[in-house]
Amino acid sequence: MSFKDININFNYRSDENDITRDFYIPVLYESRKYKRAVGYFSTSALLKMSVGLVEMERNNGKVQIICSPKLSREDIEAINKGYESREKIFSHCLECNLREPLNYFEEERLNIVATMIAEGMLELKIAFMEDENGINLYHEKIGVFEDELGNKIAFTGSSNETENALESNFESIYVFCDWKESENFVETTEDNFDRMWMDSTNKLKIIPFPDVVIDKLMQYKKETIDRQIDEKEFGLNKEESTKKIFKIPDNVSLRNYQEEAIENWKKQNCRGIFSMCTGSGKSFTALACMVELAQEKKEKLATFIVCPYIHLVGQWEEDVVEWGCIPIIAHSKSLDKNWKENLTKAYKRFKRDGRPFICITTNDTFAGDEIQNIITRFNEEENVLLIVDEAHNFGAKRLSRLLPENVNYRIALSATIERHMDKKGTGKIFDYFGDECVVYGLEQAIKEGTLCPYNYYPILVYLEEDELNQYMELTKKLSRFIVEENGKTKISEEGQLLLFKRARLLAGARNKRSTLKKYLEKYQRDDSILVYCGATSMEDEETGELVRQIDGITDMINQKMDMRAHKFTSEENLKERQQIKEYFQSGIYQVITAIKCLDEGVNIPGIKTAFIMSSSRNPKEFIQRRGRLLRKSSNKEIAEIYDFITLPRDLKMVDYEDFEKDKSIVVGELFRINEFGTLANNNIIAKSQMTDIMNAYNVYFDIENEMKKMEDYYD
Repeated sequence: MSFKDININFNYRSDENDITRDFYIPVLYESRKYKRAVGYFSTSALLKMSVGLVEMERNNGKVQIICSPKLSREDIEAINKGYESREKIFSHCLECNLREPLNYFEEERLNIVATMIAEGMLELKIAFMEDENGINLYHEKIGVFEDELGNKIAFTGSSNETENALESNFESIYVFCDWKESENFVETTEDNFDRMWMDSTNKLKIIPFPDVVIDKLMQYKKETIDRQIDEKEFGLNKEESTKKIFKIPDNVSLRNYQEEAIENWKKQNCRGIFSMCTGSGKSFTALACMVELAQEKKEKLATFIVCPYIHLVGQWEEDVVEWGCIPIIAHSKSLDKNWKENLTKAYKRFKRDGRPFICITTNDTFAGDEIQNIITRFNEEENVLLIVDEAHNFGAKRLSRLLPENVNYRIALSATIERHMDKKGTGKIFDYFGDECVVYGLEQAIKEGTLCPYNYYPILVYLEEDELNQYMELTKKLSRFIVEENGKTKISEEGQLLLFKRARLLAGARNKRSTLKKYLEKYQRDDSILVYCGATSMEDEETGELVRQIDGITDMINQKMDMRAHKFTSEENLKERQQIKEYFQSGIYQVITAIKCLDEGVNIPGIKTAFIMSSSRNPKEFIQRRGRLLRKSSNKEIAEIYDFITLPRDLKMVDYEDFEKDKSIVVGELFRINEFGTLANNNIIAKSQMTDIMNAYNVYFDIENEMKKMEDYYD
């Protein structure tokens, strides 16, 4: 191929074009020489310039870049007045505009630039204005490409390789081809560049790039280059016209139950619920549906993926890159600060010519005006797919109202689609998404080897005397807020606050710390350990001050037990969480302590031993937690789960009338023991523990029936 085989426009503008995809990549893939005069030098400039260069590197192409340091008025004044040397200020400014890569794509793009510099394929020079009045900034923007047949393209315009230029600002470039009666413009543009490169332009000074900055760039060089980087990041390559954007990765093999789910989904007009236990591949099943739908619709598909938490967006992003195009990441902490504008552009391109896009967002951002104003504007005939992860959350009133009826293709994912004590909310989910396409439970997953087997040890923990008195006082107050409504018993909003306080009291029971220390001691030389903490406080042993339980437990493990532990919470950013997981997998961290953020979606398959300190009574939460722990991994054959069963009083101190006061707590804890214990290899331990608790309270009942009656009682 040559430039003449590419459909090249005279003008590219941000409202109509994706300049990177539509112009830079196809032209650079056919280029053998690239001459570029840009504005300011920065990491962003290098990242943008690297797009398409991988093919030039493969073909031993030649790249010449002229750029300018981004000087402040103070810098210019210091040079002109002789306060500082020109070279010193230039080097400092260039270094300051280099930052660490934020993700894999940025790492690999800096690797491409560094490799081409090391191999002599890419040269950098500095330009600045210089006359009798001193120095000033150079800010011209031109470029020239040449293919292997000698055809040349020149362009000029506002597009500047900075962080905002190709992603945020409204840009426009004009393009001239020497075989389209534009030979004079192309020749003049190249002559202007060559004279600059040779430092032969009046009022301009061209000097070599500082060695100190080149040396810093060399730190990003790797042994090899990822030659599929453009395809992975932009969903296209030089064979874009014939290559599919949506595809099932070569390293993914779907299981029978996943293929069954896909077939059932298609039979239900591409709507349905995937009720699949944690760790069984819900996300891959949904992405496979996306691929099949995209292929049926000739790639003209817009996809929205909605997750409850930001860290789940990061996990979906890692997967989606392999299955489709680079997604738009839409939430308050997105690294793409211009996601709103980029989503609007993607929407317009889809409406105009069906160009596909994928947007991954959080529940909160999905509920906001930016997403709603776009997703509600599609018509029912357009190919739009909505995938909702942990879809049980969308049974809540606020979110259920926002499910778009104009979107025809729908997938709900959840290990626990039925909402705890919320039949109406569960009904809303089924009404919108349709019937279940697959039900793949934990028992089947363990039996078929999808998840690993486990041992379960329920550990009884009791409140101390002052905690028990506080518990009794809260229970007494709570009885005043139980009301009748439409023949059902409900707890008023004031009562809900008391329930929350009582739950936090149980979660933070003082004896949990010493109990954890006792059981953790035999694992002091082991690793791959997880400790779930409650969203509650505890007293610091030395100061007596209240601290978060997770902070107190982490300090105890590190300082009192001489083990290596690290927190894993929503406070860490994506890069920090990835590093924590890597250190945990390698054994640098023996223990991870966590609260809520591991309940839904986070994948750390290497966990061998878990201590569950938080006393959740919501089946959704503890079923999710168990699935996290049973993911297959090469470092374990069986998982060990220690579950802290928190009861108001020591079983030896229980009186007959205590059951009515403790009933909701006791039944909830018994339900969890039964749920965890039934499928455990050592289920006899759980059965024995349940018998001991019932004997102490002198009650005997079927646990699942009792839970059902309580749900009906409290609606």
